[in-house]
Amino acid sequence: MTDRQIAWLVSRDLLHPSLILPLAHFSNKKGITLINPQAVNLDAYKQKLEKAIKSYERRLNLVIWRALSQEERDKFKEDGPVQYMEHKEALLEALENLGWPISYEDVILLEDEILAALTYIQQASDLQEAVKKEIEKNAELHISKNKKVQIGRAFFFFPRY
Repeated sequence: MTDRQIAWLVSRDLLHPSLILPLAHFSNKKGITLINPQAVNLDAYKQKLEKAIKSYERRLNLVIWRALSQEERDKFKEDGPVQYMEHKEALLEALENLGWPISYEDVILLEDEILAALTYIQQASDLQEAVKKEIEKNAELHISKNKKVQIGRAFFFFPRY
């Protein structure tokens, strides 16, 4: 990944350097240079995010479920908490009808945290893909620099400059 690509990711808040870049050089021009992108364990980072998402979703579902009246719960025809993200509009309407027994801001805060974590997972996946492409590109360049061409019985080496 080039300095320019990394700077672009950072300038558009597509990369959160404090969370995933332990081996980086920061410049005063909002640029970041990865010193060793393979040393960043993005898979572990994504697993932690997925665990946090599950925890936040469980918490959000449970908090909302407990705030609903039995009459509102019966509308969903489920024994336990329903998935907030799947029934968002109906759940928000039910909470509004009940006079917001839990704060709207608290609900939105948890939802925003879940969405932010999903965004970070996508960014980590994008970064992994970019690093993979860069490695493949460098490998192809290395192979093509040392390519052998056979003409008759003689081999010629054509280095690429």
